[in-house]
Amino acid sequence: MKAKIIILILILTLIGLGGHTLHKNKKENYITTQEKRIDLYFKHNLKNYQTMKINNFKKSPMKGYFIDGYINDDKTLEFEAYISSADNHQFTGDVGYDTDGVGKLFKEKNAKDKLTPNDIIKKENLNKKDYEADPPLIWGF
Repeated sequence: MKAKIIILILILTLIGLGGHTLHKNKKENYITTQEKRIDLYFKHNLKNYQTMKINNFKKSPMKGYFIDGYINDDKTLEFEAYISSADNHQFTGDVGYDTDGVGKLFKEKNAKDKLTPNDIIKKENLNKKDYEADPPLIWGF
């Protein structure tokens, strides 16, 4: 009887560890994929864009995600990107920034003229699957 309980506990522990690892990998893949989408957006819409650094990637109460970072190794060029559940949890170009910082680097001043990541993927004939990922079910896990 004790042996059955020990085996059951061992099996449940292994299932739990496997689920945790799978979830962690899915979360890391999602973050990396969204960073690629933001990088793609900046490469095509900013003048003199070189690099991007992400400081924080967090879930919002509205079922979306906030990404804080800066560009070109200049902490004064901060941005906050937003990923909405309405956009299938993919970054579509929703970015907040200081108009005197990042705002001055945009090639197009009118938001309608800026290319979205989906426009860029289509225009450059990139593989859409490389730029899309589903978020994990439980963010804090």
